[in-house]
Amino acid sequence: MHIWLTMRQPLLHQQWFYLPYIVVMVVCGYFVIQFTKADIHIWLNQRHSVCFDVFFKYLTYLGDGSLLPLYIVIMLMIRFRGVLLLVVVFLLSGLFTQLLKRLVFEDMARPIKYFEGNYHLHLVQGVKQYCCNSFPSGHSATAFGVFFCLALIARQNWLKLLMFILAGLVAYSRVYLSQHFLVDIMAGSFVGLLTAVFCYPWIYSINKTWLDESLITITRKRTQ
Repeated sequence: MHIWLTMRQPLLHQQWFYLPYIVVMVVCGYFVIQFTKADIHIWLNQRHSVCFDVFFKYLTYLGDGSLLPLYIVIMLMIRFRGVLLLVVVFLLSGLFTQLLKRLVFEDMARPIKYFEGNYHLHLVQGVKQYCCNSFPSGHSATAFGVFFCLALIARQNWLKLLMFILAGLVAYSRVYLSQHFLVDIMAGSFVGLLTAVFCYPWIYSINKTWLDESLITITRKRTQ
């Protein structure tokens, strides 16, 4: 039990990720309670610009599974244990969101389908639009899972805050691009963060010393 509690200690020192997350979730939760998801989405959809179109069109890829190899390479330079955590969080959060999408909330339409014939959305050119399985947002789950894993190994508080900002922007990009509603990205972010929180103590309790190595430390040992 003592070892398990020790492994959880780093989770208690992520205030620079937790606190802004809680504040944003409370604010978003207020609007979700007070207004319909349609009204919220229309209001947000009207706040667009050419600059934001380009920015969010490409930023959203940070929450795409195709970039997992890049995150793995980054973790390989830091710690092999981090790679294991990253992969497990990615797989479990992805599995959970897909189960929710396809088994529990399979009839949840995405904005393009939801507003079909009722409201003309601003859409970003070149972005493929999906019509079904809106809830929850898989990109948001991936972004918050991955960037929280990076925040856990970051030593500087400003880096932890930066990880939250990046995760939040990726999640918001899904609303900006009309791929999801606000409530979708809120749920997705919660799934990703919660998965990482639960997986961290388990991964770091594995008693294998090689997991605490990295490509950098191994290279240094071989050159000595």
